[in-house]
Parts: sequence; C-alpha cells; structure tokens
Amino acid sequence: MTTTELPGALAALRAAEVEFKLHRHPPARNFDELHLTGLDVSTSAKTLAFTLTDGRSVLAAIPGLAKLRYPKLAAALAVSRSALRPATPETLAALGMAPGGVAPFTTDPEVLLVLERSLTELPVLYCGGGSPELSVELSPTALLQAMPAAILADLCAEEA
Repeated sequence: MTTTELPGALAALRAAEVEFKLHRHPPARNFDELHLTGLDVSTSAKTLAFTLTDGRSVLAAIPGLAKLRYPKLAAALAVSRSALRPATPETLAALGMAPGGVAPFTTDPEVLLVLERSLTELPVLYCGGGSPELSVELSPTALLQAMPAAILADLCAEEA
C-alpha cells in the first residue's frame, strides 16, 4: 500500500494536523484476528458503523474487548434502537473505509462519532485505519481534535 493508496478516512487526521502513526499488518477483520495486528488489545478501540433511518452515518468507538450496548448508543443519539442499522460496504466505501477497517474518524462532516467515554482516559489508542491491513496509533486528544463534534457517552456498561 503506497501513500496514494491509503484509505480516504486518514484524510481526516491529516486535515486536523494531529500526530498519528500507521501500523501495517496482515488483515484483521474481527476479534479472532486482532492478534495479527501485534498491537496492544487492551488499548484498542473497535469502531462499529451504522446508518440511521434518516440516512446519517454513525461511528461508535468502544474498547476493543468490550461489547456495545445498543440501547445506550441509541440514547446517546436520541433515536430509537430500531433506527440503528449496520452500515453497508457501500456506505463505508463512501467514507473512505472498508469492512474490517472501520475508523473512528472521517472527513464527512455529517457523520456522527459516538466515543465510549472510557477511551478518553487511555494514554494511546489503536484503532482501525480504513482498511483491515492498517491500524492507527493516536492519543484520545488527537482523535477528539480530528473529530471535535464527537459525542462522549457510556456505551458499554451493563444496565443498572
């Protein structure tokens, strides 16, 4: 992958002029393949992509070992749970991403990022870089600088 072949999602980090590091590795498309990245799973963030019934795209970033609580994501977006639909490969392509490499950043100003609040407490995040063969290392501060409209929410805690 040359610089000109890098996923379009990375343009958001370049545009924000934040520091980040790219890590190339064998394709890692799911949890069982995460070890192929060689990165610290305990500071990884997985990003799930959705489309709302009104057509807007949503990126939900949570700790790599956690499970998303869909009602909490819906509440953070002030929509019903039924309004959340998995993003299609075509939607991801329009965002400069591929399945298995969803990033928590994009240049599309209409995309909503919902970030699990606990991720902001980590010193570094490893997250998707737009393709299954590429991960990005950056600080939570850099991510929030690149995505200043991000919604911080508790997305993973069990219901009380």
